[in-house]
Amino acid sequence: MRVIFLLLKKSHLKLFLFFLLFLVGIFLHKAVARLVFPYPFRAEIELGAEYAGVDPELVAALIYVESKFNPQARSRKGARGLMQIMPETAAWVGEQKGLVLTAEDLDRPEVNLQIGIWYLGYLFREFNGDRVLSLAAYNAGLEKVKTWLSTGVWAGKVTDLHRIPYRETRQYVAKTMRTYYIYHYLY
Repeated sequence: MRVIFLLLKKSHLKLFLFFLLFLVGIFLHKAVARLVFPYPFRAEIELGAEYAGVDPELVAALIYVESKFNPQARSRKGARGLMQIMPETAAWVGEQKGLVLTAEDLDRPEVNLQIGIWYLGYLFREFNGDRVLSLAAYNAGLEKVKTWLSTGVWAGKVTDLHRIPYRETRQYVAKTMRTYYIYHYLY
């Protein structure tokens, strides 16, 4: 290696180092990107997603956006855990599944994933598998999205996200979809 540096002129050294970094980047970019976009709880997510009929990488992207995979995450509005589930939503899902849940149960990853993935699957069924509508409903609520669609406020397309009345939901859907494509590529 020392011989190579001795043979290179100083003017070519920067070009050589750039080329070397470029080659390393080509071969290691996924490994480095996986450090930024981790996939903890992968087995649980994939199993739950298969059962619920949703894409596991979409679930991973949603979790990344919601909590960065922090099981103890809390929102200002009271959402909890990995998938940032509201206690009221958890209670409703619990009724549907025959479970009795407390708000503290949402801090347990296995419970939070079970409830959140089931709910996302429910939204997918409500919107015939449409990712954009399901993500908007996950953030803003099912009834809000149905109202936007029925009144013509929003057509439900990714191309007209700007028409979603809630800025937070517009940004959430766009960010989650971008993150989904990253997870889909990496995993």
